[in-house]
Amino acid sequence: MATIKLGTTRSANRLISYAEKKAVEREGIDCNPMYAKSQFATTRELYGKTDGIQAHHIIQSFAPGEVTAEQANKIGVELARKLAKGYECVVYTHADTDHIHNHIVINSVSYEDGKKLHLHGQQAIDKVRQMSDDLCRENRLSGIEKPTSKVRYTLAELGILQRGEASWKDELSQAIDDEKAHSKNYEE
Repeated sequence: MATIKLGTTRSANRLISYAEKKAVEREGIDCNPMYAKSQFATTRELYGKTDGIQAHHIIQSFAPGEVTAEQANKIGVELARKLAKGYECVVYTHADTDHIHNHIVINSVSYEDGKKLHLHGQQAIDKVRQMSDDLCRENRLSGIEKPTSKVRYTLAELGILQRGEASWKDELSQAIDDEKAHSKNYEE
């Protein structure tokens, strides 16, 4: 199955420029991929929502050799259609690494009613992963049994760990574990 990463951007144009530069396949949903920048901007301006988050970004990455760029793009388009009905989306497929992957860019403002899309937090990640997993199963792709990482680190935290130091998150986690081991109830 594909792995999923979610993000947002305050500069949709910059994200679209990056994604289209290396794209071998591209498909628009409710917009033409050649005019996505201007169409996204026009929708945001129409509803007076030009500040803050301009677009949502999903990276959907497949196992090496599992799909062609065309198949990956098709699955990405299906995911975008199910996830963001009423929002302009563009799916750019990159084949510049061993893992063919999609960059799914979703306008933050609906062209239908001007509502902003809220797609962040663990609940959103779980929802997108489940939808992606279902689509991968439908297309007979391999599966991910369980997430492999118990703890996620930022690049800065990884640098601290490589220097042999502990990050504040690790210290806090250790303190909580120690207290849980020595407490008999919640108040303690």
